[in-house]
Amino acid sequence: MVTAVVMLAGAVWLGLDLYASRESILTEKRDLVQQKSQFMSQWFGTTILSADYVLRDILGRVAPSGLGPQAGTPHWREQMNRLLQQKKQSLEALEGLSVYGPDCVFLVAADPRVIGFRSNQSFCRDPSVPVSTETVVQYMPTERSASHRPVLLVSRNMVDADGKLVAGALAAIDLSFAQNWLNGFPVGPRDVLAVVDGEDTLLARNPLIPDVIGRRAPAPPGQPSFGETRGSASFLATSPFDGRARIFGISKIERIPLLVIVGLDREDVLADWRHRAVLVGAGYLVLTGLVFGLIRAHRVALRQREMMHRLAVTDPLTGIANRRHLLEAAEQAVHQAWRDGTPLSVLQLDIDHFKQVNDRWGHPVGDRAICLLTQEMATHVRPEDTIGRLGGEEFAVLLPGLERAQAVAVAERLRQAVAEARFDAGSGGAQGITVSIGVADLQDSDTGFDGVQLRADAALYRAKASGRNRVIAA
Repeated sequence: MVTAVVMLAGAVWLGLDLYASRESILTEKRDLVQQKSQFMSQWFGTTILSADYVLRDILGRVAPSGLGPQAGTPHWREQMNRLLQQKKQSLEALEGLSVYGPDCVFLVAADPRVIGFRSNQSFCRDPSVPVSTETVVQYMPTERSASHRPVLLVSRNMVDADGKLVAGALAAIDLSFAQNWLNGFPVGPRDVLAVVDGEDTLLARNPLIPDVIGRRAPAPPGQPSFGETRGSASFLATSPFDGRARIFGISKIERIPLLVIVGLDREDVLADWRHRAVLVGAGYLVLTGLVFGLIRAHRVALRQREMMHRLAVTDPLTGIANRRHLLEAAEQAVHQAWRDGTPLSVLQLDIDHFKQVNDRWGHPVGDRAICLLTQEMATHVRPEDTIGRLGGEEFAVLLPGLERAQAVAVAERLRQAVAEARFDAGSGGAQGITVSIGVADLQDSDTGFDGVQLRADAALYRAKASGRNRVIAA
């Protein structure tokens, strides 16, 4: 029982330790993905901010009132075209640069093919959308892009006192740049890096899944909203694109509606932990098996030793004490009586004419007669008394605490009970036996059990000599 409790406590402790180590790993990875997303967002945000600086410089060449008549002169166009070409070459990420008027029509552009086209930015398509003087970042799919490629548009506008657009500058970043940028970071086979815009449109992903680029997907449960502020967080969620459970880190650059997401596959993160848990659990199970195996082997050994002891001290036919054990118990009873100053009596009995039983019906029937006597003795003595077989059909009973007269009364009741009992004699039908009993008690002159036994044995022989089936006290 104690071992089982100890093993159970060990299992509980092991489970708590494994749980704590699992939570520690998840916490460590959450910190890692959050830091990585912060680093990546700052890096990618630098590209957006660099484009914004270019746009600021371009708009600085435009009069506060707008483009005005100058926009129609060849000289102005030539100057602006050279400027846009120079600015485009200064920033690798730029796919195009252009300037548009109050109607959102491109007047000059680094790519002449887009001149005359109207921008599809949200405030150009929808008059109800306010025109902001802050940096605006928008995803433009292929079908609405002037370059017929999916791009990320970064724009900055000039407005009049009424908030109406007077001029704007636009930088286009091809999404392949964002994808190539993400591809430069190593990822695990089931991890993910992604860039999404403020409307949850997936702009780039590593590993790349072409079919989901440009698609909108609901944010994973637990993903925070940062609004216009800079922010970062980590959380556990299931990816809306492939259904994998991941540890996400997410970061945003202030006033730029782009999110950089780092996702580590939770199963891969916990792979080493699971391996350790399996090894530790298996080791604990093996240890538990060994412990209980040793306990079982110990118990078997104890049972075997107990069995050997029982075989050594009991009579195999009747199950009562054999001669050796009876004599050992008798010596102990003598010393106990001397120590406590209490009486001790002994019955010594023998089955009458037992040889005739064996000769007439056989030894198996004789064994039944012996067992019948043993049962009657067990019935008519106290639990603290000891009965034993001295050999053959001869038995003895130790009666601690009884005077000789009391022992004689016990012997008489036993003699009568045996005489009335019957056993199966096979072809002889139900048969009975009688016993002769000698009674003796411990005397002050005795030096051990031998004296008591000799007197009980002498009394037994007198009982047999005087006709059997009787009790005689020494």
